[in-house]
Amino acid sequence: VKHNNPCGAALAATQKEAFDMALASDPESAFGSIICFNEPVEFETAESIGNLFVEVLMAPAFSPEAKSLLMAKKNRRLLTIDSPQDRLAPLERILVRKPVEGGMLVQTEEPPIIDWAEAKTVTDREPTQSQIDSMKFAVRVCEQVKSNAIVMVQGTATVGIGPGQTSRVEAVRIAARRAGNKAKDCILASDAFFPFKDGLEQAAEAGAAVVVQPGGSIRDQEVIDEANNRNIAMIFTGHRLFRH
Repeated sequence: VKHNNPCGAALAATQKEAFDMALASDPESAFGSIICFNEPVEFETAESIGNLFVEVLMAPAFSPEAKSLLMAKKNRRLLTIDSPQDRLAPLERILVRKPVEGGMLVQTEEPPIIDWAEAKTVTDREPTQSQIDSMKFAVRVCEQVKSNAIVMVQGTATVGIGPGQTSRVEAVRIAARRAGNKAKDCILASDAFFPFKDGLEQAAEAGAAVVVQPGGSIRDQEVIDEANNRNIAMIFTGHRLFRH
């Protein structure tokens, strides 16, 4: 994480593999970042982190060997956190308050829980089951990226993230540039609808195979038509994931 935005995320069979995949997503931005794990940090993972300049590491725990190795690097901070369980439980959502002149804005910290049974494919092409699994991972990451947000994934690892842009098409360009050749046949998640087809065009040029987005634009049909022309599978979730 860098400046409250994920710069890489991954799920894998082993912790070390997950870390390596997340780091490969954007190793340049990982410099001076915060790394967070959902399980106790193992020695093999600590070896992979090595001398990488990392400000903070967060995890439920650190093995004694991992802690010793990680603390050998000067000015590193290790923080223990509760292991996330049902962090999206509705009654446990945290209200975020942002002051404005004359009052404050209040929003829930967590985005809505998406009911995937209600998500619908709106294109001629249908996603495969493996693409659906990747799509769900992409959306989970996209939830945590500041708007306008675009996330590209391969399998269960990010390959390009376009965060915090004032233009959605520019967020696509940034994600595609960071993904490079890894964007070919990727799954792309958008935190809100495409207001014009230009964002979809950029996604297609980058090589995206599947696009998942909330839908809801007055130009949805133009975007759907463009996806069909490009042989891209597109899914509407019906839920925006704005994060400010």
